[in-house]
Amino acid sequence: MLALLLVLAQALPALAGNSQDENALLWQISGKELKKPSYLYGTIHAICPEKLILTEALQAKVNQTEQLTLELDMDDPGMMAQIMQYATLPEGQSLKAMFEDEEYKALSDYFTSSYGIDLTLLDNMKPFMLQSMIMAKLTDCTPESYEQKLMEMAHAQQKEVIGIESVQEQMAAVDKLPNELYADMLVRTVSDIAQSKADYQEMVNLYLAQDLKGLQEFMKRDYSEEDYRIFDEAFLTQRNKAWIPVMVQMAKAKPTFFAVGAAHLPGENGVIALLRKQGYKVTPVLK
Repeated sequence: MLALLLVLAQALPALAGNSQDENALLWQISGKELKKPSYLYGTIHAICPEKLILTEALQAKVNQTEQLTLELDMDDPGMMAQIMQYATLPEGQSLKAMFEDEEYKALSDYFTSSYGIDLTLLDNMKPFMLQSMIMAKLTDCTPESYEQKLMEMAHAQQKEVIGIESVQEQMAAVDKLPNELYADMLVRTVSDIAQSKADYQEMVNLYLAQDLKGLQEFMKRDYSEEDYRIFDEAFLTQRNKAWIPVMVQMAKAKPTFFAVGAAHLPGENGVIALLRKQGYKVTPVLK
């Protein structure tokens, strides 16, 4: 289950004080010294094409801004090469050593049947990379992302695409979660693929309904409070706090459309609350 959380973030924190109108994916950032508003949108990183909806309101707000900001600068042709630099285990460590024999066999059988890959060829890869491969299979389609569609819109309007954080910063957050936790995700996912696919569909439905509270409850089930706390602190809270001064500077420079994983939006340490603490007015765009 925690693996699906990565699709939204890339564990929603507690939605303390959330009212019904806070269940929105599109938000306006205004006030303070901003001459024009910027916008914030919560994405899901993998979704079937027929369910990827670019509403009229979303398109209008992209049109009203002057640049698109994603978590990473996905316009950078060297981005994937940079990510791969962080994808391998340190010398002397082995993927196989992270699993019991029976678990490893199940994982190996899955990769052979699904990808035609001998898992021993991936023995130096960090488990989060294998999890990324498996997630695409859970969609039962060729998934697309809101980030890619927003980039296409920005390119058509000759707008710059930039990132809030560097690949190094994002991978540092990934590495704060122990490999054992990622390994557990893999075992849980492949041990019952039918259930994993059903979980994915449930998550997508909650996302499309903009049900942030429902997503929170969905993500927290089946995992211990401690595992959830580790993920929330490393992958959400610390990154959100680091993002705020960067986002503020960008919004001051020019009206910006920010698009980040939906899990980063709500909660007392979410981007919405943190921007409000800085004195900005952050209001849902509900149409």
